[in-house]
Amino acid sequence: MSALRRDWPLVIVGSGPAGISVALAAKRRGIDALIVEKGSLCNTIFDFPERMQFFSTSELLEFSGIPLVSLGSKPTKREVLDYFTRLVLVNKLPFVTHTRVADMRSDGVQKIVVSSRGEFRAHAVVLATGSYDHPNMLGIEGEELPHVSHYFHAAHPCIGLQTVVVGGKNSAAEAALELYRSGARVTIIHRRDAMSSSIKYWIKPDLENRIRDGGIKLHLSTVLRRIEHNSVTVENEGGRFQVPADAVFLLTGYNPDYAWLRGQGIEFEGQAELPVHNPATLESNVEGIYLAGVLLAGRETSRVFIENSRFHGDMIINDFANKFLNG
Repeated sequence: MSALRRDWPLVIVGSGPAGISVALAAKRRGIDALIVEKGSLCNTIFDFPERMQFFSTSELLEFSGIPLVSLGSKPTKREVLDYFTRLVLVNKLPFVTHTRVADMRSDGVQKIVVSSRGEFRAHAVVLATGSYDHPNMLGIEGEELPHVSHYFHAAHPCIGLQTVVVGGKNSAAEAALELYRSGARVTIIHRRDAMSSSIKYWIKPDLENRIRDGGIKLHLSTVLRRIEHNSVTVENEGGRFQVPADAVFLLTGYNPDYAWLRGQGIEFEGQAELPVHNPATLESNVEGIYLAGVLLAGRETSRVFIENSRFHGDMIINDFANKFLNG
C-alpha cells in the first residue's frame, strides 16, 4: 500500500485463508478492514513445500462461491496460493505486508495495534496468526546447526545426501517420499511405534512400499538425542546409535505463539491449551479481540484447516457489525 491509513473499523493480523475469509466477509458488509501480515501475502501457504498437494478437493477450499480452478481434483500449493492471492487483489482487500505486530493495547474505546510500521487504531482486532511460524523445538544439542530445519520446502538441495526426517505425520511422510524420489538417501526417525493413521490415503501405501523395499529406512519407537555435523544420535530399546545425516528435517509440528498471545490477555484452557472464546462469535475472553483459523485449535492444530475455517469470517463479522456498527 502506498499510503498507510491509520484508523480502521477492523484490523486483521495474518493474511492466510482465515484472515482473508474475515476480510472478504467485511468487504461484503461494506466494512473497511486492513490485513496486516508480517511476511509476504498468504505467507503460510507460500512457505508450504513447493510440490504439496492438498487433502481437500477444490470445491471444499473455495470461498463464497468463487471457484478454485485446479488441473486435478486436489489442488496443488501453487494453485491454492494463486487462488487466495487473486481473492485479495481482485476484491481490492486492503493489506500491508512485511509488517510485524509487536503489541496491542486499548485506550478504552479503540484497540491500538503497534507494528513495525507504526500504530493502527481499530474498533476490534482479529488474530488469524496460525501456528506455522512456531515449530515445536526439541531442545536438543545441534538443533541450531545450519543443515537442520523445522521446515521442508524442496528436495533438490538434498540430492545425493544422507537425509534424516524426524516425525510421523503427513509433513514427514510427504517430505520423505519427495526426498527419496529426488535422489536423497532417506531415514525416518519417529518416537512412536507406528506412523500416524492420519497420513493422506494416497500417500500412506506409497510410503509403506518404499519402506518395505528398503528405499526409505524407518526407525520407530526411536528418539532423537543429538545432532552433529554429519550424523544424528538416536535411542531406542536397543540403546543409542548413530545415523548418517547431511541434512536433517525436524517435522514435529507447530504451535501458536503462546507467550505473545498471553501477553495480549488471551487465556487458554485444557491440555490442548485451547483459547477461551465464544464459539458462536469467535470473540476471545478479551473484548474486541477475535480469533480465526487454526489458532482456535491450540496444540491440536490438525483439527482446524481451510475447509472448516472458511466460515469464520462470517461468524466474526456478524458479531462485529452488531456490536460496533448497529449498537
